[in-house]
Amino acid sequence: MMRAGAEAPIRWQCTLCGDQGIISNWQDSAFDLRRRQLTLAQPVTQIAISYQTAAALRDLQLLDSDCERLVFAARAQGDHAVLAVTDHNLEELAGSVAAEANHEPGRTRQQRLDAALDALTSHARVPGGW
Repeated sequence: MMRAGAEAPIRWQCTLCGDQGIISNWQDSAFDLRRRQLTLAQPVTQIAISYQTAAALRDLQLLDSDCERLVFAARAQGDHAVLAVTDHNLEELAGSVAAEANHEPGRTRQQRLDAALDALTSHARVPGGW
């Protein structure tokens, strides 16, 4: 993704398939994930997740903007995706996945969410998850 300034259109290109495009008039839309206030910097860890896990995370319906920003900032790298997370972000994201999995009536989607939760909790610094 390349952007000249905060108000400029976004030019993007997929590193895997080569698809590309331009996004205009995104400012202040529901898809504008810019932070609205300063946040305290925290140590960030790069975690590798499968593309299936990344797809399950992108499919979540009830994410707050911090988790949504985290999910959509994932980068393709070889045969996996990479998330840059703080311990707090990882805990929040795992909590969102668990909540959605617990309320999912469809067995197939619930299994995808459970697998995504297992992938996230395997990176937790707290023994046994949360």
